[in-house]
Amino acid sequence: MTATRPALCALLLLAVVGGCKRDDLSGVTGGLRFDPANLEFAPTYADRVTRQREVSVVNEGRAAVEVSWAGLAGPFEADLPASLPPGATTLIIRLTPTVAGRFSQLVEVQAGTGGPASLALDATVNDVPACAPSNPCVSAHFNLSSEQCEEEALGEGTPCDPGSLCLLNAHCSAGRCVGEARTCKDGNRCTIDVCYPLTGCEFLPAPPCPGDGRCLEGVCDPASGCGLQPRPDGVSCGGSNTGSCTAVDVCIEGACVVRDPPDGYVCEEASPCNDEGRCVSDVCSRATPARALAPSWQLDTLALGDVDAGILAPRLHDFVLEATGELSLSGFFDVPAVLRANSSAAVTAPLGASRRCILWNTRYVCADYPASPNGKVSALELGTGATAWTFDIRLARPDFLEVASTIFLARLVVQGSDRLAAVFEAYPRNAVGDANTTCRRYFLAVIDASGRLVQAQQVTDPLLDVCNHPHPYGVAADAAGNLFIAFSPTVSNSAPLVPADTTLIMSYSRDGVFRWKRLNVGVRGGELAVARGLLYAEYTSVVLDAVSGQPTFALPSVLGRAVVSQSRLIPAPVEDGNTLTGFEAGALQLRWTATLPGPWRFWSDQLRLAKWQTSKGPRTVALTWVKDETGGLQPTYGLYGFDVQDGSRAFLCAVELPARTPPQLFEVANGSLGVMNGALDPSGNPGCTKCDPPLAGSAGAFFSVPTSKLSVADEPWVGTFGGAGHDHREN
Repeated sequence: MTATRPALCALLLLAVVGGCKRDDLSGVTGGLRFDPANLEFAPTYADRVTRQREVSVVNEGRAAVEVSWAGLAGPFEADLPASLPPGATTLIIRLTPTVAGRFSQLVEVQAGTGGPASLALDATVNDVPACAPSNPCVSAHFNLSSEQCEEEALGEGTPCDPGSLCLLNAHCSAGRCVGEARTCKDGNRCTIDVCYPLTGCEFLPAPPCPGDGRCLEGVCDPASGCGLQPRPDGVSCGGSNTGSCTAVDVCIEGACVVRDPPDGYVCEEASPCNDEGRCVSDVCSRATPARALAPSWQLDTLALGDVDAGILAPRLHDFVLEATGELSLSGFFDVPAVLRANSSAAVTAPLGASRRCILWNTRYVCADYPASPNGKVSALELGTGATAWTFDIRLARPDFLEVASTIFLARLVVQGSDRLAAVFEAYPRNAVGDANTTCRRYFLAVIDASGRLVQAQQVTDPLLDVCNHPHPYGVAADAAGNLFIAFSPTVSNSAPLVPADTTLIMSYSRDGVFRWKRLNVGVRGGELAVARGLLYAEYTSVVLDAVSGQPTFALPSVLGRAVVSQSRLIPAPVEDGNTLTGFEAGALQLRWTATLPGPWRFWSDQLRLAKWQTSKGPRTVALTWVKDETGGLQPTYGLYGFDVQDGSRAFLCAVELPARTPPQLFEVANGSLGVMNGALDPSGNPGCTKCDPPLAGSAGAFFSVPTSKLSVADEPWVGTFGGAGHDHREN
C-alpha cells in the first residue's frame, strides 16, 4: 500500500490537470459590435465649435484583437485604436461643423476575416442665422445658446451710415445715428435750397414773391430777394371778375383806379373749359364757346370682365397720380398694380398684388409686396416696376413674432423725404382661429429712405386689447414729421372695415417716440388731416391741438374730409347739398358762405385744392363735382371751382364723364385730373367709400381729364390723402 499511494496521487493530479485543459483556443476572439449602433447628434449650427458624443465598441471575445477601420471622415473625427481588448472600449466621436448640410456616415471596424461591425453617424448642420441690426448704431449677432438675435450698442462716436446724403460726419450718439446737416447754398435768393436723402442738394424755384394784391407785383432779384414793381397799366385790380367792359378797377402806374377799359381788356379769366374773355366795345366776348371737359384716356375695369363667360373684372379701385399726370392703379390684394397706366410706358408690377401703394421720393411704395409672406414694404421704380428695396418687419424685428403669428401692413404715411411710418397689424399668437380672430396687435416701424429700420415698437393701449378688430382708420403726419394715428373698433367682420363710434388718437414723433393719446367716445373713426399745428378728424367738429391733443375749438358741423389752405379751412361738401363754408384757418371764424348757382347741387363729397393760373397771377381754388338734374333723365355734370379766399365762383365746366357713380376719388396734376368712379362690387353695388380700405373688392373706371390752367397747389392740406401720392402728409 505504501508503494502505490504516491503513484495514485500522481494519477489523480494528472486527472485534475487534464480535466481543466482545452484542446484549442476557440472563442477567444469572439465578435465585434457597437453600442449604440446609431449615433445622431442634435441639430446644430455651422459655428466651427466641436461637439462630442460617446459610443462603445464591444469585443465579445476573451483576447485582444487587431482591427482595421473604414468610413470615418469630416465633419466627424475620432481617435481609433489599432486593437481592441476584450469587453467594451469607449470611443469619443467628435463633430466640428463648418458648413451647413445633412451629414451621414457608416463607420466600420473589422477584425481578421470576420464580418465588420457598423456604426451609423448622422448630424444636421444649419447656417448661423444672419441678424439684421435694427439701426445703424447697433451690431447684431445670433446667440447660439438662446437661439435669438441679440444686439449690442456701438460705442459713442462710432461712424455710421445714416442712409441720407443730407447728413455729414454721421456717428453714433445715445444709440442713434446723427450727423451734421449738409448745407445746400447756391447764393441765389430766388431759389429754395433743399437736400433730399437720395439725391443730395437741389435748388428749386422759390414760390412767387407776393405783391400787394392790387397794382404792385412781386419780383425776385437773385442778390436781394423779393421786391415790388408796378403791374402793367390796364390790368384788373378789382377782386373777382365781373365781366364788365364799362367800369372796371385797373392799374395805372401802380395805383388801382376806375376806368372804362379799352378793347382787348381781359374781362373774364381763362378756365379749363373757356378761353379768356376780352372787351369788344362794351361787351365781354370770348373767341370760342365754352367746351365740355372730356377724358383724354379712360379705362373701365368692370368692362374687362365677362360674367357670362365667367371672367371676373380686374378689381382695381385705387390710384395715385404723379404731378406730371401719370396714373398708377392698384387694388387690395386682388390684382397686380399697373404703373403709369395711362402712358405708353405702362408696366405691371412683376411680383403680384399688394395691399396699399403711395408715392414717396419718386418711387411707388407698396405694402405687403410681394404678397407672400406679408409684413413687407417695397419701393418700386415707376419706369420699370423693378424693386429698389424691401423692408421686412419679420426680419428686422423677429421678436415681434413671439407675440404675433401673422403680421401684415395696415397703413403707410410719409413723415418726410427721409422717414416713412408703417403701421403693421397682426394676429396675436395662440389666438383662437388665427385669421378668423377679431383680436389684434399693432406695431409701428419708422423706415429711412433706403428701406432700413430707424425704430420699431409695439403700439399698446387698453382699447387695442379688446377683441373687436381695432383698426387704424386714419393716419397723418405734420410738416415736422410728427405722426398721428386714429384707431377704432370695427363693426364688420371682413374688409372693407366699418369703424365703430369710439376713436383713440395717438401721436408719435418723427423718430417713433410716443407723444400723447386721446380717447373720443361717441366719435366714429375716420381719416385725419393736420395743418398749421391743428388736427382735424373726419367725423367730429372738434379741432385738436397737434402738440398736446387737447381741444381748441369746435365748428358748427362735422368736418368731413376737409381741405386747408394757407388762409382757409373748408369742410367737405354734403352730397346733394348746395352750400359751402370757409373758415379762417386755425380759428373759429366764419369767413364766407357760398351757394351753388341755380339748380346745381353737389354730386360728390370729394374736395381738392388746385392752383389756377390767371392773368392776375396764381389763385388757389377748391374743386368739386356738381350736377343739374332739371334736364330730366340726363343730368348735366360739372367741375366747379371756387376761390378759397372769398368763396366766389372761379369757373363751372361741364364734363363728359360716364356717371355710373359720382366721382369716388380724384386728384390734381399739372394740367390734368385723375378721376375714378363706377367702382362696383361683384354684385354691381357701389363699393364702400368711407370704409378701410375704401372700395375694396370693387372694379372702378379711371379717367385722365385735361384741365388747362390748373396745377398742383402748394397748400398745407390739399385733399383727403394730403396730396396726389396718398402720402398723408402736410405740405
